[in-house]
Amino acid sequence: MTESNANLRQKLRNRIDDRTLAHPFTDYWDIFVLKHQHPINVALHIVGIFIFYGLLFSAWKLQNFWLFLALPLTQLVGLSGHLLFERSHIDFQDAVFSWRASRCLGRMLLRVLLGKYGEDIRQRQEVLRKYQSKGNYS
Repeated sequence: MTESNANLRQKLRNRIDDRTLAHPFTDYWDIFVLKHQHPINVALHIVGIFIFYGLLFSAWKLQNFWLFLALPLTQLVGLSGHLLFERSHIDFQDAVFSWRASRCLGRMLLRVLLGKYGEDIRQRQEVLRKYQSKGNYS
């Protein structure tokens, strides 16, 4: 794969939605926040996180390792938030598993629990709005 193809692939993977391909963000956390703005989508992701760790704990406590087979279903909870409430871009690799998405989910959970996630959204929206007002569009 040539360098330009790799750059295009990364740019497509990091798009916020189908309308917002160009943006000033290089840190995935910023992109993640803009993909997770709708309160119900965020809530469904948090429910999915609790179900995931609940299944892990239950499998260990009950010594029923068949429960591990249900772990991929926890992704469906978060994906349903994207499909039903927030039409942001879903990267297949992030939806199945990626460290970057896992780190961001943990960070989102912490920021929500601390009551700071709303401010994270507002800050990224402001940066994106300023970027787009300068004529930088998708």
